[in-house]
Amino acid sequence: MLALSLCAFAFEELVQWRYGAVGMVSVGLVTIGHKVKSTACTALGLTALALLLAQ
Repeated sequence: MLALSLCAFAFEELVQWRYGAVGMVSVGLVTIGHKVKSTACTALGLTALALLLAQ
């Protein structure tokens, strides 16, 4: 479980460093959407991340 937490933390830091605040909001939407099982919230976050990666 510790390794998974460290990987998640490293991914969040990488996204924040590379894509700034919009990247962090996107990761936050994906995380919150997954925890509350909200498909719309998760899809919005993943779409925003995909648009950031496509730039």
